[in-house]
Amino acid sequence: MSDLNKLYKKTVLEHNRNPRNYGVPESWTHHSEGLNAVCGDLVHVYLTISEDCLQAVHYAGESCAISMASASLMTEFSTGMSVETWQKKFKLFKQLMDKNNDLQEIGGLGEINTLSTVKKFPSRIKSATLCWYAMAAAIDGIPNATTEN
Repeated sequence: MSDLNKLYKKTVLEHNRNPRNYGVPESWTHHSEGLNAVCGDLVHVYLTISEDCLQAVHYAGESCAISMASASLMTEFSTGMSVETWQKKFKLFKQLMDKNNDLQEIGGLGEINTLSTVKKFPSRIKSATLCWYAMAAAIDGIPNATTEN
């Protein structure tokens, strides 16, 4: 097993067992729901945005380990970023997760790069990306997200 595969398994298991920023916060400024109807993943993303900064990022929902771990990683990665920076990182993340390329790592994504291993299982890519699309939708004021973009 490659080092990236080992790190992926360790990261997904850790974030699934001990999710960061999980739960509905007392208050938020932006919200969106993402649903993957194929597998049943459901995620709600709650953001507190102030002065173009992601002050707080939370999520809740019912989904598989990959989806939960991706959301947990995303909240840690995103908190404190400017919205503009996050949107640039989201574009990089979409490139990383594109099944039509061989990228395993993109500079500036840190631990998020471990999710690239999901591309070995194309049907699971949407599980890993759903929360990211939900966060983008929340930023844009769209109540429901899709991974079809």
